Amino acid sequence: MIRYVRHNDIDVAAWDARLERCANKLWYGLSWTLNAAAPGWDALIDEESGAQMALPWRRKFGITYAYQPFLLQQLGPFAAGPSTTDTARFIDAMPSHIRFADIYLCPGTSGPPMLTEQQNITFRLNAPIEVLRGRYSENHRRTLKKTGETAAGWEPRVPLPDITAFLIGSEQFRKWGIKPDQQQALMRVLSTADERGHGFACGVRSGGALVGAAYFVKWGGRLIFLKGLANDEGRRLHAMHYLIDRVIAEHAGQDLLFDFAGTNDPDLARFYMGFGGERSVYLRALVNKLPFPLNLLRT
Repeated sequence: MIRYVRHNDIDVAAWDARLERCANKLWYGLSWTLNAAAPGWDALIDEESGAQMALPWRRKFGITYAYQPFLLQQLGPFAAGPSTTDTARFIDAMPSHIRFADIYLCPGTSGPPMLTEQQNITFRLNAPIEVLRGRYSENHRRTLKKTGETAAGWEPRVPLPDITAFLIGSEQFRKWGIKPDQQQALMRVLSTADERGHGFACGVRSGGALVGAAYFVKWGGRLIFLKGLANDEGRRLHAMHYLIDRVIAEHAGQDLLFDFAGTNDPDLARFYMGFGGERSVYLRALVNKLPFPLNLLRT
């Protein structure tokens, strides 16, 4: 039976131990990741099956709602023996005071009106770099031949303050509408990942300044491209082509899944697919139990 557990009653040691036993475990489901991204998160736990799902929540206009924390792709349910019925089962178990939810979950049974498919792009790194590069698109291979100037500015380990300042100060963050609370979450998550030894930042500099940078998380058999971008100068230098190729080369031959952390943007998806990526799906759950006319509002 699935039970709802408030944050202060969650046994985090047991939570993380169950996650380690889950066949579909992801870094997003670790207690410390959740603490950094969504302080005060609650949980749904089925101890009999070993399945669990985080339930981050907020209140606005007197409405309690579940939300997707910034940087976290999926909240679960994570299970030792995942079933296609898990997503619907856990959604049905959400407590009655959660009247609205817009969250992202592991693959399961999808379909209208509550569950819709979202796109992720991944590929395995367990091959020599020559083989991996042979899977790149012709356009990517041609572009990488032009990155000699970029190579001179390669920095395999960028200090955390440098990358956070680069990301938060970027024109892209402003265009994407990244809010101050999301920026704070980013700094907490990256700081905690660094402290735990699960992440690293790398980048490309030109004239001493970062023009492209990314943060990666390595955990649970995955190498996650958590967040990265290039500014105008970085795009001129094809900095992200070079950066991703270098990270692939450094991890080639390892039993890892390179995970681009999802995108529904067709241009970005095409860029990711150019590295030999393959499409997979996860689910968006949209639950609205608000009465009319509140059910017409979005939190």
